[in-house]
Amino acid sequence: MSPPSAAAFDHNYVEANRPLVVFTPRGAFQERRGVAIVSSGLPVEALNWGFRRPPFDDVVESAAAVRAACAPASLPHRLVFRGEHRDALRVLGSHDWRHREEGSPAMTLALPVAPPPPPELAIREVRTPAGIAAYGEAAFNGFGFPPRAAGLFLHERLLELSHFRLYAGIVDGALVATSMLVATGAIAGVYWVATRPEHRGRGYGEAITWAAVAGGQAVGCRTAFLVASQAGFPVYARMGFVHAFEHELLHPTA
Repeated sequence: MSPPSAAAFDHNYVEANRPLVVFTPRGAFQERRGVAIVSSGLPVEALNWGFRRPPFDDVVESAAAVRAACAPASLPHRLVFRGEHRDALRVLGSHDWRHREEGSPAMTLALPVAPPPPPELAIREVRTPAGIAAYGEAAFNGFGFPPRAAGLFLHERLLELSHFRLYAGIVDGALVATSMLVATGAIAGVYWVATRPEHRGRGYGEAITWAAVAGGQAVGCRTAFLVASQAGFPVYARMGFVHAFEHELLHPTA
C-alpha cells in the first residue's frame, strides 16, 4: 500500500483546526482556492493564520486574503505552508512577508504497538462537557495560553465529531496531560499534546501522545502525523517519528 500523500497531511491539519473556530462567538473559517483561513477573534498570532496548499500560482492573492480576514479586528496573524515550496517563499518575501522564527517540523510515524504509560498515569478518553472543560484548561495551561479562553476552542461540540478523540492523562485525580486525535482516512493527526509545567519530565507527554496514536490505529489509520515544536522534536524522534517536511511560518511586516 502506497504511503499517504502530502496533500493528505495538509487536509488533516486543516480539518483539525476548522472545528476549533467555527463554533466560537468571534471565530471564523473560510476556504478559497488553495488557502484555508482560521480567524479566532483573539489577539494571539498562533490562533489566526492562513494555510496555503499547492498550486502556488496565486500565492500573493492568498496572502492578501489572510490579511483581509484579520484586518477588521487588527488581529496578529501569519501564513503557513509546506517548506519545500521555496519559490512561494521568495515571492512572498518580495511582498512584505518575512520569517521571524524557525519553521515547525511536521513528523510522521507508521503506527506501531504503543508502549504502556507510566504506572501512576491513567489515560481516559474525554466524553463529557465537564471533562472537556477540565481538558481545555489543562491544555491551555500547558501551552501557556490564557486558560480562561480555553472553552472558546476546546468545547463540547467536539464530542459530537466522530473523527475526533480527546485523551486526558490523570495522576491522583488531577488532569495533568492532554492530546487529541483527528482521524482523516489513513492519517491519525495528533494535536494538543500538552503537560502542565509542574508535571513535566516524567514521560506523561510521550504517553499521552501514544494514546492518540493508538486511538488512530484502532479506527484504521495507518500513519500518525503531528507538527512538533522545536522543544518537542527530540521527544517525538525518540518515539520513532521521522521528519517529513517543514511548516514555514511567515509574518506580515506591516
